[in-house]
Amino acid sequence: MKSFNLLFKDEKSLDEFIGLNVRIRAGNVLAQIFTSVIERDYILNIAKMIKSKLPQACVMGTTTCGEVCAGKMYDGEIVISFTIFETSTIKSKLYKLDDSFSIRDVYDELISDDTKVMIIFSDGLKSEAEPLLKDLYDLKHDMIIAGGRAGDKNYTQTYVFNDVDISDEGCVITTLSGDDLLASSDYILKWTPIGKDMLVTKAEGSILYELDNVPIMEVYKKYLGDDVVKNLPESSMSFPLVVNKEGLLVARDPIAVTKDGAFVYAGSLEVGDIVRFSFANLDEFTDNIYDYFENIKNIPAEAIFIYSCAARKALLAEKLQSEITLLDSIAPTVGFFTFGEYYHFDKIVELLNVTTTFLMLSESDEIKEKKLRPVELDGFDPTRKALTHLVKVTTQELENISRHDILTSLYNRAEYKKMLHKKIKSAQRYGEVFGLIMIDIDFFKLVNDNYGHNMGDEVLKKFAQLLIKNVREDDVVARWGGEEFIVIANYVSVKELEKLTKKLRKAISKLSFSPVPKLTASFGLAVYENGDSEDSIFKRVDNALYMAKQTGRDKYVVG
Repeated sequence: MKSFNLLFKDEKSLDEFIGLNVRIRAGNVLAQIFTSVIERDYILNIAKMIKSKLPQACVMGTTTCGEVCAGKMYDGEIVISFTIFETSTIKSKLYKLDDSFSIRDVYDELISDDTKVMIIFSDGLKSEAEPLLKDLYDLKHDMIIAGGRAGDKNYTQTYVFNDVDISDEGCVITTLSGDDLLASSDYILKWTPIGKDMLVTKAEGSILYELDNVPIMEVYKKYLGDDVVKNLPESSMSFPLVVNKEGLLVARDPIAVTKDGAFVYAGSLEVGDIVRFSFANLDEFTDNIYDYFENIKNIPAEAIFIYSCAARKALLAEKLQSEITLLDSIAPTVGFFTFGEYYHFDKIVELLNVTTTFLMLSESDEIKEKKLRPVELDGFDPTRKALTHLVKVTTQELENISRHDILTSLYNRAEYKKMLHKKIKSAQRYGEVFGLIMIDIDFFKLVNDNYGHNMGDEVLKKFAQLLIKNVREDDVVARWGGEEFIVIANYVSVKELEKLTKKLRKAISKLSFSPVPKLTASFGLAVYENGDSEDSIFKRVDNALYMAKQTGRDKYVVG
């Protein structure tokens, strides 16, 4: 497998390049075209020209907000990449995203049992990217999905194309298949959340109306100031919203403001999502950049395709070059700056913003010695970097205070509710089961009455540590209030939840709370059921605890 990339100037230089690098080699050829030139007929003719010179090639192309070629960033250019596969097969087709489009056609025409990778270029302004991405993921879950939405300089016109057709509301999809093909993908964000959690209370697709029932314009004015609001959306790019989706931090930057003051984002936000503002973490860009690339440089890679966000390029400017230089140290790089990056890892499939995503490909598992190139990091203002570090550390300290119970150091009720909200969404999306255990220390009032509140506090702290030590590593323990606690137990059936509860009861019976006599506790249990809301599952666990207390205490009841 080999990859050759060039800046296109004219047909003569293209002929020379193909003659030198491509034509003499056998194999299947993937030709990618990345163009800042937004002239429909011109770029379609380039695609047809390549096909005429390389009939065996599959051609896919997109308009861009900048290009990547051979480890460098460009503006206003046309980049052409030829990747030659020795054993892998390539299939590609352009689809118009209109009423005639059928997701089943993609499966029938492009996907086989040994398909490893799907690359998507879709228009950047008209079609709905996220429903398309979810539907494509459902076709084959173990297939890596990468690519991006087409871009341009002015948010006015984008195209995707192949050697047959061009569309401003469509997608060109290419699949790579074969037993020898090795593929991996990753993304780089390095934006740090700041400020409080805010709940999306009104949204429709990519349009956000309200956070915490407050108009989005007022939210931005309150936290970012009047000057930022006057120059939206460009002025807010340094502070994208971030939402945690199954452990993946997803950024969302506004790209337009509607007439009624709502914001249009480069990706969707759902009612119920919890978001925060974020800022560029200069510590991560400078101090840890080599550590990250040292960890990935030994992944097999003979070519790297980069799909990086136009907003990231606008914010970081030349500082973004360090990421691309280091990636090019690993394998030849090519790609473009997008209006949204397609990303798939494990069960997570998302349209990202403000990130650099990359796809690493190889037909050999040989690990070659690679030395990372030195990059310039001196362009970062030390004062700004120190301020960034101060904000990051202070934010972490405030987060710790706001999310934890002061007495027991467990998560507090507010944080438990946020975690339950996420678990419900995960269960609805991926079918992951979980359970709740609500715990009440029996007759705790007598501890305070007979031994004093200070001793009562010591008992609560000791009880909290007992819970932490006896639940599983990925379970969550929170203090609900007073002498009540609640556990979110991940991936459990009723029997497994009962087993965990019996373990907790046994541990309580063995622990000394001296001078307080032996304590017991009552337990309510509930496992997530299809259709459960946060209120319904909590009502069941709360009622179960009530029944345990009413029918003798020192026992558990399943709700």
